[in-house]
Amino acid sequence: MAARSEVPLACCENNPGYTRFCRICGRLLISEGVLTNPETGDSYEIISTLAQGGMSTTYLIFNLQNDRLAVLKEIDADLSRKAKARELFLREARVLAELRHPGIPRFYDFFCTEDRYYLVMEMIYGLTLEQLQPRSVSQAVGWMLEVCAVLTYLHERTPPVIHRDLKPANMILRYNPREVVLIDYGAVKEFSNRQGTRIATPGYGPPEQSQGRPCIQSDIYGVAMTLVFLLTRQFPGNLYNIRQRRLLGLDAAGIPADLIAIIDVATAYQPQDRYRDCRAFAAALQPFAASG
Repeated sequence: MAARSEVPLACCENNPGYTRFCRICGRLLISEGVLTNPETGDSYEIISTLAQGGMSTTYLIFNLQNDRLAVLKEIDADLSRKAKARELFLREARVLAELRHPGIPRFYDFFCTEDRYYLVMEMIYGLTLEQLQPRSVSQAVGWMLEVCAVLTYLHERTPPVIHRDLKPANMILRYNPREVVLIDYGAVKEFSNRQGTRIATPGYGPPEQSQGRPCIQSDIYGVAMTLVFLLTRQFPGNLYNIRQRRLLGLDAAGIPADLIAIIDVATAYQPQDRYRDCRAFAAALQPFAASG
């Protein structure tokens, strides 16, 4: 990362030491360096680290091309040397670049420098559904209907795009406009009959994903498990009975019997026993979004 070399404006010199942006002109004052796309010359100023996971680190950055805050995702340096990690990261960038939906972060840029790979995308302002507690069953169902709309867009592409990592932490309720945005496409995959990488988030990922055979019904399973979390505030894996291959105890959480029946179908062990697509799943859920 290169250090900032621009000369400060006069107004920028009269700010408290802790201020990141000038109170007069709004210019960024404090950064951790600058990243530049070597092919286009586009530059991004690193402000702070947002999150660090097993495969990547995300940063809050200032996009100098459009004067907006954005998110930069960097693949772990050691993993970038592994073919499968590079494949997943490159796939995420390629798929995001092709998507246009209000419920999906906008793609801005993708580039590499030496052995490091970077993805720049829209910053989504809001809280994750892991951080929020719905006021009612209808609100929780309403949020899942918004997720179903995003997934319908993904699943009806040619070939269908499967998210493969549906969970509350990957759904953000945006502040303005007030809508759910589906984030983190690091596990995204275009549908294929061939067996692929075994990726499944414990408690939210369906059995077929652990076998490397995801399908669009796999995402339906993840949405249903997220709904279970929202309605019970419990990790859904703790409610899943492996021997019976179904969720137990939902009635004790006060979930309506008719809604439990829908969740049971959406989380059936075999994908073919679930709803055929997100449109059918959303249609089943719709009456509960309009009630209460």
